[in-house]
Amino acid sequence: MPNNPPLVSVSMICYNAEAFIAGSIEGVLHQKIDFPVELVIGDDCSQDSTRKICEEYIQEYPQIIRLLPLEPNMGIGANTARTMGSCRGKYIAVCDGDDVWADPFKLKRQVDFLEKNPEYGVVYTDVETISETGEVLADPEQEAIREMYAKGAVFTKLLGANFINNSTAVFRRDLIASLFISPDRSYQIPDYIRWLHIAARAKVHFIDHKSTLYRKHAAGLSVAVPQDKILGNRRALRRSLYHTLLLFHKNNTPLSDRLERILLFRRILSLVIRGPGSWKERLRMLLLASKYFPGISGLISLGRQKAAKLIHLNHLILASGLQELPA
Repeated sequence: MPNNPPLVSVSMICYNAEAFIAGSIEGVLHQKIDFPVELVIGDDCSQDSTRKICEEYIQEYPQIIRLLPLEPNMGIGANTARTMGSCRGKYIAVCDGDDVWADPFKLKRQVDFLEKNPEYGVVYTDVETISETGEVLADPEQEAIREMYAKGAVFTKLLGANFINNSTAVFRRDLIASLFISPDRSYQIPDYIRWLHIAARAKVHFIDHKSTLYRKHAAGLSVAVPQDKILGNRRALRRSLYHTLLLFHKNNTPLSDRLERILLFRRILSLVIRGPGSWKERLRMLLLASKYFPGISGLISLGRQKAAKLIHLNHLILASGLQELPA
């Protein structure tokens, strides 16, 4: 491996991906670029032949590919932190070990944009959803996400929902240098935390092009999330939001858009009520909430939203035949 750092590091995490990992690696190797790149693979102690396949590629491309040392199974959050922490490039691109970069010019388009536009922190693209065997799928969930795509100052939009597909993104490594990612295995949403953290300090760009094949399959991370992971995701997001909301306030002028102020106020208030932890942190969030107070009309709007949500939930309970919320 050359001593000079590459311009771009590709972070690829994988676990039991023997059927897909070769395609993911090939998509990186086939990029048409005029700058140095490295591929950093974090195999999370796969029980199949994933690691063997990666080692075979290293034999052929030792100047490009690095396979991180074998460790006990870490979980997605910790493995992501380990892999990205090993990246050396000015930019980090992401390709999960079951997705494929289908466009050979994907990386060059995104890096060229970031090089010319220093106020932008991340560039993402559209995706094509494929099945386990590679067939293109109709994907209503992705269609709904596609309606949310946005660019520019999108922090408050991201607070509403994550619309950045992980394997399409390229971002500036220095923007996550101070990002806290839990070293434990209790959650699996490091990508959403990452985008919020970056969007708090920089603009986001979208290229309207399906550069990546996003694979949905039975073992995929987004198909079935265990209940303990759901709870861990919520805790991790609250911990991160505490720091990210303070970061956003520090780096941005007051919001003029009424709906954005309402959304931000609601998110800050939720941290006052539910955490992230000590009373000092909650007090700090309460003081921050006062900076985004949406006025009486905004509070009325929040109340209506809450009432509508409760009514909808009640209808779901009645439709399911339940007499009360499940424990």
